[in-house]
Amino acid sequence: MADIKVILFDLGNVLVDLGTQEDFAKVFQVEAGSESELWGMWLKSPSVKAFDSGQISLPVFVERLLKETRSNIDPHYFTESFINWPKGLFQGAVELVRSIPPHYHRAVLSNTNDAHWGRLLDEMGLAGLFHSYFASHQIGLVKPDLNVFDHVINELGVEPKKILFLDDNQINVEAAITKGIQAEQVKGIACAQEILYTYSVIK
Repeated sequence: MADIKVILFDLGNVLVDLGTQEDFAKVFQVEAGSESELWGMWLKSPSVKAFDSGQISLPVFVERLLKETRSNIDPHYFTESFINWPKGLFQGAVELVRSIPPHYHRAVLSNTNDAHWGRLLDEMGLAGLFHSYFASHQIGLVKPDLNVFDHVINELGVEPKKILFLDDNQINVEAAITKGIQAEQVKGIACAQEILYTYSVIK
């Protein structure tokens, strides 16, 4: 393992509780298939990509996604459910991030949007917890596209192998590894803690 300089966190299902796959299915009014199937549907959606890359507004996103999924759900109900989808930080999330020694650069790389970003920073207390924030809707790039990792590497100014990336979706982990980043699939605080221990980031 290379000398790690940057700990790069995804947020959803790593530090932020998005609920169960049944919760996911309920929000989006789809069949409750496997978790990988649900996230695959989400990551491949053109409406989601446009919204998470900051190209369209929340009302336009809702209109497009409901049309895309042929859903009859009430747009106002869906909008409220979507805004409230992130439930909050997992217990111990802040403590975990703060336990990372100060010589590491702490950063976030998250597919997110205007509807959630304010809640994540202010309501959930993630503002000021990291040195760098790469929010998809602000940089105009989304995972698992490889150019998002190029952007992060260039902005951080470090070798890819010195970045440890923690993400809940294997497709994003594989994309990061393709760019030379050390990446691990992580779900929840205990798993993240175990990986950080394995890489000797925390003791």
